[in-house]
Amino acid sequence: MLAFFVVIGRDFYRSTLEFTEQQARNIATLAEQGIARDIELYHLSLQAVLDGIADPDVMAQPPRLRQITLFDRSTTAQGLGALVVLDADGSIVLDSLSFPVRRGNFVDREYFQMHRDAGRDIGLYISRPFKARLQGSIWSLSLSRRVTRPDGSFGGIVSGTVKLDYIRQRFETVHLGTEGVITLFRDDGIVLARNLGGDDLIGRDLSSAPLFQHSKDGPGGSFWATAQSDGISRFYAFRRVANLPLMVTVGLSETEVFTAWWTKIKMLSIVYVVMAGSILALVALFVSELRRRETAEAAQAALARQDNLTGLANRRGFNETLEREWQRAIRERKPLSLVMIDIDNFKRFNDSLGHLEGDRVLAAVAAAMRRAVQRPADLAARYGGEELAVLLPDTDAKGARRIAETVLMNVRRLDEPHPSSEYGIVTVSVGVATTLPALGAESASLITLADAALYDAKQSGRNQIRESNVSAPDFGRQVVRIGA
Repeated sequence: MLAFFVVIGRDFYRSTLEFTEQQARNIATLAEQGIARDIELYHLSLQAVLDGIADPDVMAQPPRLRQITLFDRSTTAQGLGALVVLDADGSIVLDSLSFPVRRGNFVDREYFQMHRDAGRDIGLYISRPFKARLQGSIWSLSLSRRVTRPDGSFGGIVSGTVKLDYIRQRFETVHLGTEGVITLFRDDGIVLARNLGGDDLIGRDLSSAPLFQHSKDGPGGSFWATAQSDGISRFYAFRRVANLPLMVTVGLSETEVFTAWWTKIKMLSIVYVVMAGSILALVALFVSELRRRETAEAAQAALARQDNLTGLANRRGFNETLEREWQRAIRERKPLSLVMIDIDNFKRFNDSLGHLEGDRVLAAVAAAMRRAVQRPADLAARYGGEELAVLLPDTDAKGARRIAETVLMNVRRLDEPHPSSEYGIVTVSVGVATTLPALGAESASLITLADAALYDAKQSGRNQIRESNVSAPDFGRQVVRIGA
């Protein structure tokens, strides 16, 4: 019994780990997608300014109108601060937040120097975090693009500042417990934003920390690690942000992850102590649970073989039963009969009275057919659409004919009006096939013969029965003839 509880405890432990990993990965993926989406929007704002300053018509506009034209897209980007154009000397020449432009020079900024000294267009550059001089010294980072003159020389940059507090607030909306963390890094290990710790970690270089070493390679993954910043052991999942030099990590506290697991283990321990002398009761409970599951599975299997509308066996149940009874008839050398029933002019009925009424009549016809089937071994099924079937094991042609006549009369007695039928009421056409199965013959051949008889009944005016009874020696030849 102890082993039994150990297995349960291990299963809880494994389930906890699997759930934690999936949860951390999902949160990391969502955070990565949100950041990638925001940066793409910011980048579009930068590109719109680049396109504008390269357009002589835009630059020829009056200053106020030019500012609106250049910076219109930036107004829709949440978290985006000032969007400025700096000349080759680092001075502001265009400003999204002020007209006339604010005075300022940013030649000392790392992001400006990266573009100036590169000697080429390096694309979108994401800077180290800094305190914005023109926005109250709030922590920010710059997304910037090079401005290239027509002669290919450096003409300055377009820079947009992203408020890191906006990213931190986004992270804080995710419920990770009291010790769970989401951190945004540059790929060189510089911390850009974190939901815990305020601004203390912003700008810190964690490239040598185990946390960053685990996650610096590959597009994503997960691991256990202890954070240097607070000494808390966490399960981490990380994702690289699209094709950008950024990485987001999600850490779930080991203590909080296993709180529920420890609660379950304590409860299991109490149960173990209480049940130490009651092993027989435990076994009985276990057996009862197994039976309940078997019953539920059997019920589910039965539902999988039942047609919801009519309550009859469905096509799957019919096919399985036909094959089973076919093989039994071969072994026992007994006849097997099949009655195929099709509701006459059913499409016209649906077209004139509607599908809801059609469903009701189909269910009524199925019930009338089922009343004609008496033996437990007989199977009534919905073969498809308005086509029904009765499989009759150990039944000769005479017995099958009697069942078919009963079905025909039961449906007529329903007296269901059918405005598009020459008979004025709902009727059925019936095809009957009987054979003595033999080795080498296919069970589907019986369906072929019954279908042929049904077709004959419909061609002969409907509301009647036709038979296709074949002896064992002639069965294969008759099926081939019909198939031809």
